[in-house]
Amino acid sequence: MKFILIFFLLIGEALALEAVVVVLEAPYFRSPDETSKVVQYKRKGDIITIHPSVNNTDKYNHLAPEAKKLARARSKLRKTPEWNEDPMFRGNEDDTFTLQDDFIAVLDRRGKRAFIKKEHIYVYFNDTREFTQTPYRGDETDYRLEEPLPKNYPQPNQRGFRGIFLFGILQPYSESYPYLRQAKTKGYQSPLDFSVTMMRENSNRKNDRFYIGASFNLRHYKNQYTFIGGSSSTEENYRFGLGPYATYDAFKGVKDRVNVFAGVNVYLLNSLSITQRNTAGDADNRAYRSYTFSPRIGVQYHRKEIFPEVDFVLGTSFEVEAPSTYKAQDGAHIDGIWKRNGSDSFRTGFVYNVGGFIGIQSAY
Repeated sequence: MKFILIFFLLIGEALALEAVVVVLEAPYFRSPDETSKVVQYKRKGDIITIHPSVNNTDKYNHLAPEAKKLARARSKLRKTPEWNEDPMFRGNEDDTFTLQDDFIAVLDRRGKRAFIKKEHIYVYFNDTREFTQTPYRGDETDYRLEEPLPKNYPQPNQRGFRGIFLFGILQPYSESYPYLRQAKTKGYQSPLDFSVTMMRENSNRKNDRFYIGASFNLRHYKNQYTFIGGSSSTEENYRFGLGPYATYDAFKGVKDRVNVFAGVNVYLLNSLSITQRNTAGDADNRAYRSYTFSPRIGVQYHRKEIFPEVDFVLGTSFEVEAPSTYKAQDGAHIDGIWKRNGSDSFRTGFVYNVGGFIGIQSAY
């Protein structure tokens, strides 16, 4: 008798199919409907027993007898006691479940049938079928607040904004006015760059990585030239631009972050002041205007909270300035030093620029 009992226990263990709960709290529904009554909850990591029909396989279907022979076999089975006692024995589709179903039958703590959502569990098949299950993402049952808690919690506080102020130095501009004399010496000043960027988060709050916004940029440089014969020239450029800006935190630590960004500066005000002096020492100044745009990409290092709500920023960027045409806004007063004394213009080519910058960021 003891051996018979052990045999049936082993058979029951073999037929049972187990699964693990993969969400924080998985509800048992009274019927296969999310709006039905919840009769029980299971926690993440709990091992549960699910309906054994999920373990059914069709890999032996090709060995089944032909249709007529199968019909005769089913007719004979209907006369057996098991046909009425076991719905799964009858092959009732309403009592058969697969991984493609939204709900799978289980037994609650009172031994009554309940249903759990398929996406809330991972089934242990102990074979290659386990690789066909897609891991569940986005746990809607997880009600826990993500640490650290927002400042002033639980009072409502709008967050998801960043503001950056940067000071940078770029490599010198080599493009210049096409002078009539050959330059003897050239003195280039590294352009100074000031920028302010305002951004807003554009992704899931739990991500807190991707931000988009707008950048405002002010840049200045001065180049000097001396020519054979004793004449000289000074070029001084001021430009103000704005444009879209996008940033993504590629690495996100507690205190350290690595950020990549991309943007486009559209310089609506690009003023170049050129002052030439002839061999007699007489000076003539002319103002030139242009419009241009500069796409740029870069990488930044952020050190979080060097002061309350203030981050330290260190980075570098690469940009390409598109060709532009500078047009004179006034006429010349001295002959022989300009290409045209009246309507004058010149065109620059592509300018490639690498720069480094330092600044601060406020994330609020």
